[in-house]
Amino acid sequence: MTEAKKSEGSAPGAVPGHLVAWYEAGQCYVNLAGNYDYLSLPYYLSQDYEDSGRVIKPTCKEMLDAYVPPLFLAKARLAGVPVPEHYISNGYFEPPAIVDPVNPFTLKGRVVWKPGKAKSIGRSLTRNHTYAICCQELPPGSRVAYVRAVLGWTLMPRYRQLAASVWETFAIPLARLRVVRLENGEMLLSDVSPLLYEQLNRQERHYIEERVTWPN
Repeated sequence: MTEAKKSEGSAPGAVPGHLVAWYEAGQCYVNLAGNYDYLSLPYYLSQDYEDSGRVIKPTCKEMLDAYVPPLFLAKARLAGVPVPEHYISNGYFEPPAIVDPVNPFTLKGRVVWKPGKAKSIGRSLTRNHTYAICCQELPPGSRVAYVRAVLGWTLMPRYRQLAASVWETFAIPLARLRVVRLENGEMLLSDVSPLLYEQLNRQERHYIEERVTWPN
């Protein structure tokens, strides 16, 4: 996840592996690499821009806020964005739940609907109870959906408000959103994860191209 990949079909002037452009509407540069893991190349790229006094989104702090599950949920809630009820555990949790690791060595969480494997999953994600996990409760009748967001917009109209909130709250330009859809139609923002620039489809790239200016 931390490997910088060459952008295929990127705009003229875009630097492969860097993908930084000027975003006039935000009066800032945007780091469009799409993967903002701690200590990855895009992380250091934003750090370089910050150190030189140029405004870039996301900043290193914004990356950490978005990619550490408990920080993400707390920041979203403080901003008025609806999120699932959640708690921190050293291994025990009650399904149905979404379980995300809180450590730098395990990146992928799990959606657990039934209790049968809860104990083994908890042990695996905590590395034998060494690290914490963040557990989000899944209400009865809820569903988990995944949405692609670019500069606070998504192709799917029903999710556009949540996509906008990710940009406004976390300044993450490209993200794969995890959304909990409740039985009554309410939507809860659950997580953001990497969405690489080269994974964007034609419509998503077109949306970006109309809003940014690539360096010469």
